[in-house]
Amino acid sequence: MTNAYLSQPSSGRQQAVRIYYAVGMMSVGVLALVYGYAVLVAEKPPAWLPSPNGIGYAAGILMLLTGAGLLFERSSKLSIRILLPFLLLWTLTRVPIPLMDPGREITWFLVGEIAVPAAGALVLFAWYADLRPGSKLEALTRNHAIALARILIGLSVPTFGLSHFFEFAARTVSLVPPWLPFPKFWADVMGVAQFLAGLGVLFSVYPRLSAAVEGALLSVFALLVWVPAVITNPKLPSNWGEFLFTVALGAACLVVAEGIPARKIAAPELPPSGVGPTAAANAG
Repeated sequence: MTNAYLSQPSSGRQQAVRIYYAVGMMSVGVLALVYGYAVLVAEKPPAWLPSPNGIGYAAGILMLLTGAGLLFERSSKLSIRILLPFLLLWTLTRVPIPLMDPGREITWFLVGEIAVPAAGALVLFAWYADLRPGSKLEALTRNHAIALARILIGLSVPTFGLSHFFEFAARTVSLVPPWLPFPKFWADVMGVAQFLAGLGVLFSVYPRLSAAVEGALLSVFALLVWVPAVITNPKLPSNWGEFLFTVALGAACLVVAEGIPARKIAAPELPPSGVGPTAAANAG
């Protein structure tokens, strides 16, 4: 799955997804500034940890500032050099959750919702970190950044789809817009679509399209599901959390989609002049 050829951050789409990702990270940063440590780790802080909410607020400031930096290409280099290590570390802090309770789907979901923004950051790091040519980190990034981003997406996104059938099943059905008939059908279809999109990225079955579809689905969820939920009940913290995280996840998937090089279809080779069926017929 390694690929030494990275798409370059020059197209309008790539600029757009970078800005979308920046807005998503700023949103999660605001969430951490409001709710503190609970946003970072979905468990009670250990007794020995001093000032856990202070850690959450510091993380919120970091995401808010680096996200703001990613809005502009000139400041993206410094911002992504800071943001990527933070997101990778944040992902690692959630890994023990499913290890302690591997039978619950939600525990894997909790890792995935941070691993996906980390995947987007890997692609942005490859685009904007401006590493010294020939350095070990530059070679590692050039050869493996996209592959690692795809693995993170491919392992994480299926857990989003499975959540439609396990612990979030009833909640997902209840969130289907009322103007859509057969809400359970749509909840199940979206769950299957997310599951297959993740596998497509992981196993190279139209990986660019699969990541783009997942990013589009999450963006639509944010608009059609979570915006009305926030408007209806703005005092419910979970509505804001789901809304802002969904924005960040959708943006990250679209960044990864743009980072996966498009397949080029080779033009058929033409026979040399005077060679071929027509020439042979004329010769006959």
